[in-house]
This record gives sequence, structure tokens and C-alpha cells, in this order.
Amino acid sequence: MTCCSSEKEVNPLEVVVETIQAVGRCIAPMWPLSDFVAVNPLFGSVHERFLEVRQKIRRVRNAELLMPTDYFCEARHRGEFNFDDFKFAYMQVQDEQREITGQFPNVEELWHKLFGTDQSEHDERLFHTIAELIDGPAHLDWQDLILQEISKVCGSHYDEGQAIWLSPWRDGSLYTGWKESVRYSTRMERLGLPGFRELVGKLPDAPSVAIAEMLKRLEVPSQYWYEFLLCEIYSVNGWASFIQGKRRNTAVDDGVDNDLVGLLAIRLAYDVALAESFADQLPVELWPADTISEKSELNSEIVVPKSVLARLVAQKAIENSYRKHLASQLLCQSEASGSTATSKQVQMVFCIDVRSEIIRRNLESVDANIETFGFAGFFGLAMEYFPLGAESGSCQCPVLIQPSFAIRENVSGEDKQLRDSILIKHRLGSACNKLWKIFQTSAISCFSFVETAGFFYFAKLLQSYFRKWDHREGRRYNYLSKNQRAKLSPDLAVKGECGLSLQNQIEIANSVLKNIGITDNFGRIIALVGHGSETVNNPYQASLDCGACGGHSGKSNARVLAKILNSPEVRQGLASRGIKIPATTWFAPALHNTTTDEIEFLDIESAPIGLAEELESLRKKSKQAARLSRIERAKRMNIKDEKQLVSRARDWSETRPEWGLAGNAAFIVAPRVRTIGRKFDGRVFMHSYDSRQDPESQILELIMTAPMVVAHWINMQYYASTVDNQTFGSGNKVIHNVIGLFGIQQGNGGDLKTGLPWQSIHDGAALQHQPLRLSVFIEAPREKITSIVNKHAIVSDLSCNGWLTLIALEDEKAFVFTATKQWEPMVK
Repeated sequence: MTCCSSEKEVNPLEVVVETIQAVGRCIAPMWPLSDFVAVNPLFGSVHERFLEVRQKIRRVRNAELLMPTDYFCEARHRGEFNFDDFKFAYMQVQDEQREITGQFPNVEELWHKLFGTDQSEHDERLFHTIAELIDGPAHLDWQDLILQEISKVCGSHYDEGQAIWLSPWRDGSLYTGWKESVRYSTRMERLGLPGFRELVGKLPDAPSVAIAEMLKRLEVPSQYWYEFLLCEIYSVNGWASFIQGKRRNTAVDDGVDNDLVGLLAIRLAYDVALAESFADQLPVELWPADTISEKSELNSEIVVPKSVLARLVAQKAIENSYRKHLASQLLCQSEASGSTATSKQVQMVFCIDVRSEIIRRNLESVDANIETFGFAGFFGLAMEYFPLGAESGSCQCPVLIQPSFAIRENVSGEDKQLRDSILIKHRLGSACNKLWKIFQTSAISCFSFVETAGFFYFAKLLQSYFRKWDHREGRRYNYLSKNQRAKLSPDLAVKGECGLSLQNQIEIANSVLKNIGITDNFGRIIALVGHGSETVNNPYQASLDCGACGGHSGKSNARVLAKILNSPEVRQGLASRGIKIPATTWFAPALHNTTTDEIEFLDIESAPIGLAEELESLRKKSKQAARLSRIERAKRMNIKDEKQLVSRARDWSETRPEWGLAGNAAFIVAPRVRTIGRKFDGRVFMHSYDSRQDPESQILELIMTAPMVVAHWINMQYYASTVDNQTFGSGNKVIHNVIGLFGIQQGNGGDLKTGLPWQSIHDGAALQHQPLRLSVFIEAPREKITSIVNKHAIVSDLSCNGWLTLIALEDEKAFVFTATKQWEPMVK
């Protein structure tokens, strides 16, 4: 084959392994559909500056991290920024990007580049896969064919229950299974790659060694290994992200030759075969030797086109404009913000989720005697929850942490006969459901099933449409009666590896109450409100559930914490620590349906009899607040009747049942008196925090290292899916297909999709998400925030490298944290 270099060096295996590991760190994890949570698709690169990452990606991939010029032109015409805003943002970017080589263009030059007549941009792509190079001039589709082949192997290897006929090699590694499958398949040879099976058969058994050998066969210069391999793995980024997610969830070290390395070796093998079969069709130069000096590393220099700098400055200008508007709201004194209530009849703790902002505001407007708090929706319970009879549980905590204990659901009460009958009915119902599912999906019986039973499903469809909301956790028990399901509750008793000792329950209760900020002035009812979404025919349902609960409903967390806090023994232990909960106070678990804004109060039958009237009153007020919230959200969705929000949630053909977190832009860490009465249009995450109750900054440290990072992940997933939906999103929801019960493909094959569908961010006419990087407002002394930034690398990376912006609220002024770790007053 032809190459730009005739160098015949021996590839040191240890250098190749180091390069492979560096490439692997650039791949962000993706969770399966059952646990789908938002993630920054560039999370592995946050130790680098935002612009550097954009430039690195553009060299190896057709991807973009900045909106196109037309978007900023329209934003300017809408009045979102002007030249003065652009000039101020220019100075910030100039300070942040000191490493840019060459003379920094002046502000007028960038302004003219953005809005002038010359809008030309040169191609920044330097590295391509061999398949892409051959496809270009020959108008072939090798890249798609290779993706189809790899997807079939990966889909079969990782299948979670969709396939009846499983891969015979799934017990081994992905790479080994692929090698074995190629032995029996002549597809690639029939498509035009003679000798492909022989090539694969001779590859070393260790994928890292195979990669080293193939780099040598391709004669890739050593200084280009990193970029070339990064280009290769990005060509199958969806599968790489899925494998990275599986690796992240495995506590055991999977060594050098893991499945991610195996995937890279598999992808590279196809390119080696193409290069050797189509040597005469390859360009004279495969590597950008004329563009970059071979004596220096590619990452050592940052050369940024003026058009890119201009768009980055405009992006910063729009973000500054939003931050100034939000700061003016937060610092504006009002009667509401100045009030300090000592005790409320009802206190309700919601998740920090942006969708909670609307319902919290409306609840407080309906009844001034209701006080709301914002806290991470897993309620501080890092647990694995096992539904009744389940062999595996769901991790009900942020994916950044691992569960520290497990809780099983069981049948409550002293009636042994009732408990046994429910358990027997559950086992039989569960077994019948599995058998029925096999009959429905089997390759032999699926067609006869549709012909014989299809008509009778009409009644079931009607029932599904008109039924009252029952979250997917509840639908698991469709064979139990309502009264029987009411008997199911979390079992806190220590049984084997499950349960919590009394001491652990006291520790959890003490920590959670302090972190929420409720240690005195307890109300009569304290509702712990988890949240979940209601949609049907939606593979991405988990993405609309609670991210703090690992992509699940917060229902089980609310029930477990309420059971702990209602325990007399736990309250006695808390009293010895200075937290005295009145006997008249009851913690009520509840679930907020974020699609319809209905609030369902759980475990009502265990509430004290004396609270029945107050609970009923709270339920009525919650319905009023839900209606106000629906009216507010209906306007955004161009719906005249707010009741349609309920019907849309149950419509099998509805592609936009809710816009979920679209529009999210800021994270506010402050007492409720700072935000109460303010209308933020469901765009802000709100975490209750009072620095006066946190002298050691331990609570603030937890907030900045966990909830803030989760909020950033959500924000960047929406940002990237909006800026470049083709690369970081999942395209048109209408043509999605589920593969292996764990992922989504668009159409009948191809790479896995990693982000949000277009319908989640666009209404068909205009964007519903404004792509802004997260602004974090913290009401606390600046020196305490700085100390936490310096202590934690992840917080320092995010705040100093342009992934989010920290703003301190102190002495009724706002200060912005800069890339040089200085605080500057926010310009009004």
C-alpha cells in the first residue's frame, strides 16, 4: 500500500498499550435503555479546555461543539447579544485561550467574520478511516457495511433478552466471539474483501497485540497512532460508549485486553483488509505530514480558525446575557425573598430537577403554608432496590457512585396466609409473563401469535389508554390486585446481605435531614416527593425519570426514607443527636409525575388517623398546583387545553409527550428565600442550601462533587444533542429500533445512538432547547467555593476549562470564577 512514510520501525507494545488506554479515556460511558441517564458525551476529556476538545475532535471526526453561524446571526437579530456583549465575551475568551498559537485576532475582525459576507470555512478534518477514504472517490458504502457487521456481532454478544437464539460465544470476550463468527461467515469476501477470513484467523488472540501488528501493517507513523486510533474508535462511537458503560459498572478490573480494546481491534481489522485490497484506490498520503510537523505531537499546538473563535465568542456572549438576567432576578430584593418563615404546616422535598421548579412555585402560590425544598432525588440513599421476587435490583443512586446497601421489597403485615398467597401468585404470574413473552417473540410462534391473538389486543390497547397512571415499577405486578399491591413495601430488616441495621438507619436519617436543611421547625406533614415520567411506546423513558436515581423512578427511595424517618426507634436515636422530631410529624412518601404534574401520595394506609383531613387537603392543593403547572407548560407546547397533556402521555403515537429537561441552563445552590416567588420557566436546577448551617462546608462539598456534576452531565447531553444531533444525539425518533433491549439504532442497523432524539429538543418548527453551558450560582463565601474547587480535580476541570461557569452570590453581589481561579464582579 502507499503511505507518506517509508519508516520501518518496530512498534513497542507498551507504547501501543499506553496509546490505546489514552484513546479509551476519551470515550464517555453510555447506560442501557433500562437505566438510561444523561451524560456529557465528552466527559473523558473535561481535563482539557472546551475549545481544545473541539479542535481535537474536528481533526478526527465530523463532529461540532458550536452552533453554526446562522444561529448566532438569528440570536443577534432577536437581541440576545450586541457588539458590547461580544466585546466583553471576547476579552474573556482571550484570557481563557492563552495557549492558542499565533496572534489573537482583534474583536472587530472576529465580529466581521461572524456577520460579514465571507462565511467560508476550510475543512478541519485531518484523519479518516480507510473505509471513508475509499468511499469518497468510489461512491461506495464500506463504512456503512462495516458498521452493519460490527453491530450484528455486538448486538448478539450483549443481548439482554430480545433474541431467542443467542450467540454461542457470548461467554467469552467480544473479540474472541467475533473471530469465531468470522470463521463461519463469507459475507465480507462476497462483498469484495478476498482473504478476510484468513486475515482475521491469523490475528493474535490478544486484541492489544493485534492492534500493534495492524498499525505496523498499515505503516502508521508512531506520532499519529493516537489520532488514527481515536478516529477508528469514533467511527463506532455508539458501541464504544455502550461497552465503556458496562466497564464502568463492573467493579473488577478487566485488564488491558478488555472489550473496548477488542472493539478497536475489530474495527481496525476491516480497515487493514480494505487497505490491502484497494491499495491502488487510496490517496498518495494517508497521514497529514504536510499539515503537522512530524517532530511535534499533534496536541501540542492549537491552531483555531477565525470563524471558530468568532462562534465561541458569540456563544460566550449569549451565556453571559442569560447569567446577567438570572443574577438580577436572584439579587433583586422583594417581599417574598425577604420573608423568613419559622414553621410551616406542610414541607415538601422535591428533586433538584428543573421540572420541579414549576410545581414547587405553584404549590407555594396555592398555599403560603406550604414550604418546598430541593434535594437530590435519590434522597441520599445509595441503595440497590430489589422488587418482590426479583433476582437483580436497580441502582437507585447517581451513576457516579456505587450502592452501599440493598433493600428488598416484601409483603408487609402479620397475616402469614395472605403473605404466602401473594408470593405464590407473584411467582406464578411472573413465570406466565416470561413464557408468554417467549411465545410472542419466538421466531417460530410470533406470526401465528399475531394472527390468532392480535384482535383480542384491541381491548387491552383501550385499557392501556384510559387507565390511571401506573409507573413501570407498578406495571410489573399487573397480575396482583390493587389491595395486594398495597401490601408490598420496602423491608428494612437485615436479612442476609439486604436491609439496614438500626444504627445505619439513624446515621442515614441524621445525614439526610442535615443535608436537606430540616433539623427543627418540623411541619405536620413532610412529603418526600420522588419523580418519574409517564410515557408509552418510548424506549427513552428512563431518560425522563430521575437521573439521581440512576434513570429510575424515585418512588422506592421516597418510601424507604419515609419508613426510616417514621420509625420511633430512629427518632429516638436522632433525639440523642439533637434532632427532635415531634410525634405529630409524619413523613409522607410521594411521586411527582413530571409528564402530567400529578402528585401521588403513597402508603396512605400507614398514616396516623388524625392526619386524614390534612392529607386530603394537601391532595386537593396538589391537584390545583398540578393544573396551574400544566397550563404553564401547555403554552410552551402550543396546547390550548391543559388536559391534553394527560392524553398525550398515553398516546402511543406521540413523539413529544414532554420536553423533559429541555431548556435547562442553570443550577442554583441557595436557601429557598433567595428563589421563592421567582419564575424561572423550568430552566433551573434548585438545591436548598444555607451556608450558615454548614460551617465546615461539608454539605457544599457534597453538592459540588455530586449533584452539580450530574446537572452538568444533563446540561451537556442536551447541549451536544442540540449542537450536533447527528453525532451526539439520536436523530429521528420515528424510525428508531431497539436492539438487544439495551440500545437504539436508527433504521434497520448502524451504530448505537448515544444521545437525545431530535423530538426531545425541537418542536418541528424551532428549537426547544437553547444550547447554553451550565451556570452554577452558589450563595456561599467565595473562599469556601475556591477551597472545594482546589480540592477536587473534577470540580476544577469543569469550572476552569469552560464546561460550566461558577458564580458566587455574596454580600448581595455576584462574582464570576475565571479560568485563572480568580473572582471577578459580574458586569451588570
